[in-house]
Amino acid sequence: MLRYLLVILIFFSNLLFSQSGNQNSKDPKVIEINKYLKKSDDFINVNLDSALYYSKKANEIIDKLSTTNNKVDIFVSLGNIYLNRSNYVASLENYLKGAKIVESELLKNPKNDELLANKIHFLIRFGNVEMQQNNLNKASEYYNKAMLLLDEVKLKNLTQSNMLKLKILNNLAGVYSKKSDFRKSLNFIELARDINNKGVKDKNLDSHLLNNLGIAHIELGDFPLAIYYLEQSLQIRKSLNDQRGIAQSYNNLGEAYSKNKNYAKAESYFKNALEIGQKSSFTDSVLKSLESLSALYEKTNKTSEAFINYKAFTKLKDSLYNNETVKHTSQLEMNYRLERQKEAYDFELKQKEAQRIKLTIIYISVSVGLLLLLCLAGLWIYMQKLKIKNIELSKDKLELEHKNISLEKDKLKEEVAFQNREITSKMMFLLKKNELITNIGNQLIDLKKNASQANQKHIQDIITEVRQKKDNDVWTEFETYFTKVHPDFYSNLQKLYPDLTPNEKKLCAFLRLNMSTKDISTITYQSLNTITVSRSRLRKKLNIQGEDTNLNNFLMQL
Repeated sequence: MLRYLLVILIFFSNLLFSQSGNQNSKDPKVIEINKYLKKSDDFINVNLDSALYYSKKANEIIDKLSTTNNKVDIFVSLGNIYLNRSNYVASLENYLKGAKIVESELLKNPKNDELLANKIHFLIRFGNVEMQQNNLNKASEYYNKAMLLLDEVKLKNLTQSNMLKLKILNNLAGVYSKKSDFRKSLNFIELARDINNKGVKDKNLDSHLLNNLGIAHIELGDFPLAIYYLEQSLQIRKSLNDQRGIAQSYNNLGEAYSKNKNYAKAESYFKNALEIGQKSSFTDSVLKSLESLSALYEKTNKTSEAFINYKAFTKLKDSLYNNETVKHTSQLEMNYRLERQKEAYDFELKQKEAQRIKLTIIYISVSVGLLLLLCLAGLWIYMQKLKIKNIELSKDKLELEHKNISLEKDKLKEEVAFQNREITSKMMFLLKKNELITNIGNQLIDLKKNASQANQKHIQDIITEVRQKKDNDVWTEFETYFTKVHPDFYSNLQKLYPDLTPNEKKLCAFLRLNMSTKDISTITYQSLNTITVSRSRLRKKLNIQGEDTNLNNFLMQL
């Protein structure tokens, strides 16, 4: 009987955290739903009928919602109310609807803290349904899964994480209490109280933990300590106007006084609990009160009262705990698991298909990219070859132009050299001609002296005619030809070396024509020595130092 009471207590402690909707939404529908859920939450510990009414009002608007958060809140609220009314099938159906939404959202966003926290909440709620039906192993399995998931995900909100841990520890304490392992149950409760006192500091939760401590000490036979914890819990619940909790505390105090053989006080507490339970439709509390009164009246030999209460207890219990209910809840759980597996499989198929499409796009993109790179590489190679060919053509053109220039220079040089030779030859011809005429004239003069008077006049006419053939302007003609071939030579020479004498300038012109000392000597009728001395003087005037610089080459550069 006390173990059944503990199950009720464990479930109730989990209702503290049932509402988590979007309170800040400006959507009129969401605001209206939150209003109904708030009223349902206010009545859940006072009057279950009223709580159910407001939850159903919220449920009527659920299909009009575009968001999922409020839908989950409505299913949780309905699940809690039906569980309070011991309608386990309806409770589990609503919990499964909410859990399905959370699981679907987690497939899309597996790292979301709020969704992970909701998943842990639902594992605890599933455990609560199993606990109230006395399926302790399944309940323990759900609570342990919740604890493992909580340790694994490491929620960023430390307060939220501690609250969840408190709930799991409190529920595990209930499991071990039902298994009569009260020492282990007490350890879990103390751990939960330590977390609550250090961080969470939730007054309502502390009342449940104190109540659990009282129940554990009843089982251990320490009635004064049990009563102490239970009365502390009762005071907190009265201050919070927690009617459900008050009824629960009355039942627990009645149990403690009954086991301590104070039957009068025990009866008073059980009757107070029954009155509150019947008034507020707390079916589990009514069940506990009827069972406790039946046992109490049997101990005090009030057979008739014991039978009446036992009959009421049996009738109510049979309506709650039957094979059909257990079968239905098991079927719901199985259907939920199958749906979850199918949904996970479908999601995995979609993920694989999306991955396949993604890989196909990547392969196509890479192939197109490689093809483009090959085209670009081919184009680049073609352009490079074209560039090299153009460079080679340009090089050949430059070489050809260079050869043409060289040929033109050579031709020009050859023409200049030819003209120089022509000038020299012409000069030499004129000088030889004049020399020949002079010699002939001199010979005729000598011949005239020995000729007869008649012939002298004739010889004189010949001498006059020969002298008329003599070219007296040889040097003027030379300079005219020279200037035509080398137009800037005399001007440059005059500009650079204005102190040169006419004979020195003439010597420079001969040297510019690359004439040898011997040729110059012949033309000028001067000795080789005289020409050599003149060359030396000219080198000094031209400021040519040393023998490394050739005089002819120097003058050719002007």
